[in-house]
Amino acid sequence: MIPGAKGRRASGSRTPFGGALIGATLVVAALAGCTGPKPDPTPTPKPSKTTAAAQAPGITNVTNAPGSGAGLVGALADSTVKTCELSGDAWKVAGTVKNPTQAAAAYRIYVSLLDAKGGTRALQEVDVDAMAGTTEDWSADIRTAEKGLSCVLRVERYAAK
Repeated sequence: MIPGAKGRRASGSRTPFGGALIGATLVVAALAGCTGPKPDPTPTPKPSKTTAAAQAPGITNVTNAPGSGAGLVGALADSTVKTCELSGDAWKVAGTVKNPTQAAAAYRIYVSLLDAKGGTRALQEVDVDAMAGTTEDWSADIRTAEKGLSCVLRVERYAAK
């Protein structure tokens, strides 16, 4: 206090309460700095709604791995799909293969059923022998009742044995 002044403090003087407030503020600030920022929460995956058929593994009925034969000639242009439709609990796929060469040929036709995202839901091999210049029919019944699939072929031509 200033001598001769009653109830007044000199400017710039400190009260015990003001010092405690400043000290408490510094302690809180120091503790807040020790905890660091909170990490972003890890998202919890939610199961998607899919059908049991979409979760089931694809169907494979292949004797020879695609592209595994000696003397392979890509022959997609030799084959035509005439039918690709779901009928009951199976896909009925049928078409023709025309051997444009002057020698007998053996064909491996790989019929794939693909879902809307391009995933293979079924793969079946159909083997067809065709004499020079002839057209032969082929067909495949693929046991799956999964809807919304599309048919895609891989056709390989080999010299007949």
